[in-house]
Amino acid sequence: MLRVLTLILFLVSLSYGFLEEAEGVDPGNRVCDPDEERAAQSCKNGVTVLSATFESIQGQHESFTASDHIGINQNCKTSLTCLKTNVGCSNISQNDVDTLTKKCDYMLYLTGGFYACSQKLKNRKDNSLCVENFFDNAEVSKDTQCTNWSDNRACLKWTIRDACGRSYWKQYKPYWHLKHSLMGC
Repeated sequence: MLRVLTLILFLVSLSYGFLEEAEGVDPGNRVCDPDEERAAQSCKNGVTVLSATFESIQGQHESFTASDHIGINQNCKTSLTCLKTNVGCSNISQNDVDTLTKKCDYMLYLTGGFYACSQKLKNRKDNSLCVENFFDNAEVSKDTQCTNWSDNRACLKWTIRDACGRSYWKQYKPYWHLKHSLMGC
């Protein structure tokens, strides 16, 4: 038993040392072979699809189903693993990984944990400008989009609390801030 425990500790320390060493590599100095470059380009294609999903989900998340949530979750896991593996190739940076992580977190929450509330809010869309803006994916300028998002915070807070309960606003609030930062506001 002691030998097994010692072996496990040894393996953990080796893998920790490896991870620590890999994290210290400067992606700017990484030289990628042609296979790594092809893999990185494939990652970028996956990220493009997820970014398009992120854009479409803004105004359509109430229509996404459980199977969409599962698909988004799997695509996020695959793309994030791919990006992390290929940081430094094809101009993939840690910032790309961080941005996709945030987008995935937001999409997974909207299509998962917030789904029931979205269904309730959908019924209030015609009577509330802030809810309409919450679901709206209209092509407007970034400044207008940021202003609408900021101006609607209080209205959205009270509408979510009224339609879905206080706990939904508490859960959604960090995602509201996350979306605000993703929009570059």
